[in-house]
This record gives sequence, structure tokens and C-alpha cells, in this order.
Amino acid sequence: MKEITTREELEEVMRSERAAVIDFWGPSCGPCVAMAPVYEALAAHYVDEPIDFYKVDTSTTPDVSAVFNIRSIPTFIFVLEGQVVDHNVGGCDPQRLSKKVDRLLSKARGESFFGRIFGGKRS
Repeated sequence: MKEITTREELEEVMRSERAAVIDFWGPSCGPCVAMAPVYEALAAHYVDEPIDFYKVDTSTTPDVSAVFNIRSIPTFIFVLEGQVVDHNVGGCDPQRLSKKVDRLLSKARGESFFGRIFGGKRS
């Protein structure tokens, strides 16, 4: 997991073709602190997958958070090929966050909607 501290680093993530999850959080935010171990476990679980996990501390880098107009934390942004494809605002259960990561990975692998359901690839 990597920390994003500048707009340039964020732009680099957005230019990447890899899937990415960005956690906008703050150390004084109770739900953020509660979600941290869940997010860290997900990053560890998917370490060998084509997906990167990032954190943005909104209290120290408000200019980076402003790019996405972050108003509530935690906010998780799901990115694929430079496009935001999903997001989650607020704390959530680990299964929901894991499902969103799985969907992002399926899209990154080129699996169709029905392929994700039935286990096939896009033809």
C-alpha cells in the first residue's frame, strides 16, 4: 500500500492502466480508523493481483483530496485505466468492500458482466 501525498503522485496513479483503490481518510475520523485494518487486509490479500492500493490523508493533503471533491471520509475511489468506475462513501462492512474490489479486478481482466456471474471471459 502506498501513500499519495502530492497531486503529481495522484496524476501518476490516474495515468496508470492498472486498477487502483484510493482510500481518502483522516486520523481523527473514527470510521476511517475502524476501516484501516480492513483496507490493509484487502491490500495484503490482493498483493499478487493487478491492482494497487493507495491512501490519502485528507488532513495533511487537502489539495489532493480536492481533485475528487472529497467531502466525507472515509471515501474509497475505484479506478480503472484512469477512470473512476465506482466509489464508496463512509464505513462499510468488509464483504462489501471486498466485493467492490473483486468487481474492479473482473473489469481489469476484461470479464463481462455475465462472465463475472457465470465464470466466463468476454469473447
